[in-house]
Amino acid sequence: MTRMRWWPGVMSGSVGLPRRFCSGLTAGVARRFARRSASGLGAEVLRRFARRFAMLGVLMVLVVLGAGEARGFLSITALRARVKIVELELEEAAELLAGAGDDADVVIERARLGLYRGDCDGALALLSRHDVEPRDEAAGLLAVAKGCARVTAATLLVRDDERGVVVRFQDDADLPLFPYIASAAVAMRDSLERDLGTKLPSPVWIELVRDQLSLAAVSGLPESAAKTTGTVAVAKWGRVLMISPRAAPSGYPWLDTLAHEMTHLVLSQATVDRAPLWLQEGVAKRQEQRWRTATIFDGTPSHDDVALDGIRRGLGLALTGLGPSIAMLPSAEQAMVAFAEVASFMGYFSEHAGKDAMPLLLRTIRDASPLSKPEDAILEVSGTSLEAWEKRWRVWLEGAGRARSDDASPPRPIRKKLARSLRLGELLLSRGFHEAGARKLKEAHELAPREAFLRCRYADAARLRGDLFHAESLVREPADIRLPTARWWSLHDELVGKSGLADARWHALANDPFDPAVACDELPRGEYPSEPNRRALCEAARRYDLP
Repeated sequence: MTRMRWWPGVMSGSVGLPRRFCSGLTAGVARRFARRSASGLGAEVLRRFARRFAMLGVLMVLVVLGAGEARGFLSITALRARVKIVELELEEAAELLAGAGDDADVVIERARLGLYRGDCDGALALLSRHDVEPRDEAAGLLAVAKGCARVTAATLLVRDDERGVVVRFQDDADLPLFPYIASAAVAMRDSLERDLGTKLPSPVWIELVRDQLSLAAVSGLPESAAKTTGTVAVAKWGRVLMISPRAAPSGYPWLDTLAHEMTHLVLSQATVDRAPLWLQEGVAKRQEQRWRTATIFDGTPSHDDVALDGIRRGLGLALTGLGPSIAMLPSAEQAMVAFAEVASFMGYFSEHAGKDAMPLLLRTIRDASPLSKPEDAILEVSGTSLEAWEKRWRVWLEGAGRARSDDASPPRPIRKKLARSLRLGELLLSRGFHEAGARKLKEAHELAPREAFLRCRYADAARLRGDLFHAESLVREPADIRLPTARWWSLHDELVGKSGLADARWHALANDPFDPAVACDELPRGEYPSEPNRRALCEAARRYDLP
């Protein structure tokens, strides 16, 4: 969701002859030098010189840098190391910095490398040096290092070196999730390589934290922004940072969210973090479900419908007008519409520009001159500008869209009555009044017959009364509900069995693994799944289940 920012003056890690490095480095230094020059005309001359005479210009850069880094230029070694860090080539970055001396620029990059490696205490120590802390760039890194060091104290690190996955848990209650995270991360990495042409290096680093306060601390995202837009995960510092599904009352699609954030890591790596926000979020949203077997519920409601509905209600934004991050938008609703817009657009672009357009677009953004806009790459790849693509997409959206009345919530008066019937029905069931409880839950179900969670409550009442046929009928047909909940998947698997949807039990876990009914395969207390990983998860779910 949030994107790393860095000085885009270098597009390769080599100081030697590659043209991409020479042009990028020269252009970047020219821009900095121009800002210090006396006139705008001098700046323009330098920019033209940098673009047209890249190979000659690199000599100028080396002379200038060698003669006076005190004028504010970043050292060549620090620049090269920063590029390697953003490309997630961390070992090479470490080698570059190992013998690079002890000046402030190098120390800042060593601290940045520490954050990428998860060594927050080491980064904090480096950034606290008296000659480093006053630097503007160091201030932002220092704030993150402090928060990260606080959150990661006494955490648990679990590794699967064979598959290349490392997970740091803030709370040992989440440890039973590791086998599922590792398996999913491997599948996601392979899927991203197929679709985007770039493979994440091994190991993939994932951090699972307790809450949004911790997420804000380790990522640098303002806590207020995370709460406003409901942010549950961020790709930052070369890692995926996620909130535990235990933190959400009914869980959330945490494995698809992991795929979303891993996509951000690939895009930053593939473009040296030059991918614009519309591309970052559009591709990440599109990749959320492509790593696994599709279900009939995927794409419901469709990104196209949500985007069109938001545009018609005045919540839409231009692709280039999303701001620094969707997580920073003023409301969760506008964030939802923005996600739908960029996902719909990238789906349209991918379909009409050809199957090889996406990897080519990423390479073009990476190789472009730092003086060009990332949006210019879409013109080079497709022969059509971003503005023209966006106009085409909006015309198509109006023609292809449809009303979403099917997805609307019940009116407020009905919701209030529904909540009363639901609460009373659950209280009656918990006190053993099964018949009376079932009647109240039937009332709630009839007020909103397509709500999966109400069907599950009503099915529980039917099971307690011994009416398994009725319970099964409530969770059998996918067409009867708008969207499934984790419990719907779980009951569907338990009651419908092999004649139902495939992988239903897995989908239940992928949405709310700490619901005791889901984690324990609908078994009564005192009984546990036979499979070891499921048993461990069941025990944890029951241990930490709130009354």
